[in-house]
Amino acid sequence: MLKTRLITALIGVVLLAVAITYGGLFFNLVMSVLAVIGWVECVSLFRHMKRRLLPLWGLIYIALVCGSLVFGSYPLALFLGILVMLAMVIEYTFCNGKRTLSTVQSTISSLLYVTSGFIALMVLRDNRIYENTSYYAGQEGFGTAVIWLLLIAIWASDTFAYFVGRSFGKRNIVPTISPNKTLEGFIGGFIGCILTGWIGSLSLGLPLNFGVGIGIIVGILAPLGDLFESKLKREANKKDSGTLLPGHGGVLDRFDSLLFAAPLVLAYILML
Repeated sequence: MLKTRLITALIGVVLLAVAITYGGLFFNLVMSVLAVIGWVECVSLFRHMKRRLLPLWGLIYIALVCGSLVFGSYPLALFLGILVMLAMVIEYTFCNGKRTLSTVQSTISSLLYVTSGFIALMVLRDNRIYENTSYYAGQEGFGTAVIWLLLIAIWASDTFAYFVGRSFGKRNIVPTISPNKTLEGFIGGFIGCILTGWIGSLSLGLPLNFGVGIGIIVGILAPLGDLFESKLKREANKKDSGTLLPGHGGVLDRFDSLLFAAPLVLAYILML
């Protein structure tokens, strides 16, 4: 089992590193595929919870929004995303009871949960979004450095939380969802995120407030994303969200922290 996990992790890291480094169309296509797989896993989890989503509408949303982003059209992506959500509401209005409001609400909220993180990565990787900011001076690979800083901070959150929790953990946060998560581990992960963000920003040539801000955001939201996905799996009575990654589960299992953290990191950077 350990060998399988290590091999899967190694292949995943290499593929992700190639996609981040290469960027452009290839990176955006990889993020789009991950969003589709994550959506399929989410639909499956809800099915096991005896709750219904609208799978086809989700695929249409991802195809239109991510397709627009693949070719760099951000206004079109926003327009089409809103249009698809309005179309779901309009269909509910005139469907004569074939759709329930709960199903529409769950579909929209689930779509935002699954796709926002991958969409945020697609935007963060694009150097064009930094062109009108005070901290960008045309540095090559600026978006790449931001992505790596975010991913390293998420890794630091998990790592510091694990070792601090294992060594000093006494107070369980939510034992009904994740019995091994402790307050001490959360604090350790939070501090580790800030330190890693600070060191990472210096190493990658990014502004210091990037690292500290990303560290704070990830330190808070990464464990919450982990807990949220654990809650979904418990309600669905499933150990993993999927089987795509041998030894690691599915896309939602591996990217749960990022799905919560990446959208707010994007918003934070755009506000600077």
